[in-house]
Amino acid sequence: MLKDKMVSDMIVHGYAKKTIRSYTMCMSRLARYFQKSPLDLQPIDIYNFFLNLRHSKKADSSLVIFYSAFLFFYSILNRKDMLELVPFPKRKRKVVAVFSQTEVKNFLGNCNSVCEKNIFTLLYSSGIRIGEVLNLQVNDIDFERKAIYIRSGKGGHGRYAILADKTSSLLKQYLEIYNPKSYLFFSQKGKNIPISPRTIQAAFQKIRNLSKIQKYATVHTLRHSFATHLLEDGYSLVYIQKLLGHADIKSTMIYLHVSPDSLLQITSPLEKIGNIRLGIFENQNQYGFQFR
Repeated sequence: MLKDKMVSDMIVHGYAKKTIRSYTMCMSRLARYFQKSPLDLQPIDIYNFFLNLRHSKKADSSLVIFYSAFLFFYSILNRKDMLELVPFPKRKRKVVAVFSQTEVKNFLGNCNSVCEKNIFTLLYSSGIRIGEVLNLQVNDIDFERKAIYIRSGKGGHGRYAILADKTSSLLKQYLEIYNPKSYLFFSQKGKNIPISPRTIQAAFQKIRNLSKIQKYATVHTLRHSFATHLLEDGYSLVYIQKLLGHADIKSTMIYLHVSPDSLLQITSPLEKIGNIRLGIFENQNQYGFQFR
């Protein structure tokens, strides 16, 4: 079956489960739109499909997923020409929302339970994704090395994140109270079921309101804040890329949106050059360039 072939090839290429699910849904959407197999389509059909997506005001990020799904599917059939009429969608980079360090302090100070305090402190202090927190196992926390092992991040690659001393102390207290067996943060339905993303998202918005933070923010804002604060403290973009688990440094470059206040604190290289005579001009003839 065509779908099975696509899924098998994606698994062999190391695609994440979420990406496989997204790509297969895109192909199903294409087949439903034309009421025929994607094998029976022509380049003009793909063009018209994207035209319909544009008219439907689909987000650029959605168009990128559709394009990538179709490109993969037709590549395994040696039919890349199917997309020859459609340019690759340009994804508009938005300036991400970031908490100030004062806002982070207020936010974490308004966490009313041990579980909330641990989850959100961990998210900010390590910069890991909400999906990675959900999948954390108890033995992924290495207190000795001050590291957190992320088994399978975005793209299916494992990596290490940093375990801050304050987070370590909180986690030890949490482990003593809740005694989790497998998943570090488990559901009320049982210790063998991870906490749901909706539970974390709802708690985040509750705490944001308690903290009187007016700006729009999501759980992912803590990750953005982690990266931005590291960048403002002078850490290399390459190091931040590795900590965040970005395959491409272009993804990390969105954090170069530092505020104007931060830019104005940068010292001009002129200030580091000594023994320059910078006197006051004494007469009008000294102004401007001399061409004679």
